[in-house]
Amino acid sequence: MDTRQEKIIRQTDLDALSSRHSANKNGYFDPADPYIDDLIASYQNYLHYTGGYTSMSASRTVRSAFAERKLPIINRGTYLRTKAIDLAIERFLDQYEGKPTQIVSLGGGSDTRVFGLLEKYPDLVYHELDFPDSTKVKKLAIEANPRLAKAVGIDPGYTPTSVNNRAEWEAVEGDIHTSKYHLVGFDLRNLTTGIPYPHLDSELPTLIISECVLCYVSPEQAESILKYWMAAAKDSYFIIYEPISLGDAFGATMAKNLATRGINLMSFEAYPTIDSRRQWLEKCGMTEVAVDDIATVGGYTGFSWISNAELARINRLELVDEVEEIVMLYKHYVVCYGEHHR
Repeated sequence: MDTRQEKIIRQTDLDALSSRHSANKNGYFDPADPYIDDLIASYQNYLHYTGGYTSMSASRTVRSAFAERKLPIINRGTYLRTKAIDLAIERFLDQYEGKPTQIVSLGGGSDTRVFGLLEKYPDLVYHELDFPDSTKVKKLAIEANPRLAKAVGIDPGYTPTSVNNRAEWEAVEGDIHTSKYHLVGFDLRNLTTGIPYPHLDSELPTLIISECVLCYVSPEQAESILKYWMAAAKDSYFIIYEPISLGDAFGATMAKNLATRGINLMSFEAYPTIDSRRQWLEKCGMTEVAVDDIATVGGYTGFSWISNAELARINRLELVDEVEEIVMLYKHYVVCYGEHHR
């Protein structure tokens, strides 16, 4: 992947952070996410050192990402996406309550859920893999806040890494390794079956999360990545969140808009429907496969993943008139679940 394409994909992580920031600011997360501002500050301090940016372009990018007001449909969609994955994680952890488990987040980037989960579940080991530039930004955010450092198990009395110029940035090791947390700078496409990921305990129940990650590689590469983690753990569970095209005009417009930004979602058309996505995951070797769209998660098509009281709370936050538009958009995003046992 060339530097330009990697920059484009890393930019989508910044977009996701800005969306979570907006949803958080508007009261969607209850309790509020206390960690988002730490990641924003780290991006503000260090984005200009990452590949493809200058000081001017980085400043403009960050300012645009966090100053722009998000529409209610985006805030609500961000909430539903986050809530759906959180509920699936809770289901996995509750299944193994009191027993050691591990989570592998592919493209963990600016995601903040790791900190709360490690504080709440003492028997959990959490792994995050992403581009080295992204893990450096996260590492520096963690080291800048003693609470985050404590959450991931960094020993008290550590000395935060100092980065004041590009040479120091290049010299930074972007990984963190503690007894309960592994932050690893790595291109997922380089995972090779037969070469074990060194930090994984293959005997522990393992949840693999891919939140808008596999959609940026080819279907063949995505299948290879999934099969790598199936082989790596004795009992593996998967949560995958991605857009799908549904083969309709709305999906075509989505693809066109993304293409103007240089984004090519390779699985978007390859597996365009819920049924085709389910069949693909079964073909990859998963069992107990389930796929729901975000409209279903939010209760727009009848059954909801979320309680009536919680839905009533978020419905009071912002006025949303175009319900048909919401349903159409949310049907183009799916949460997939699957298992593999060997």
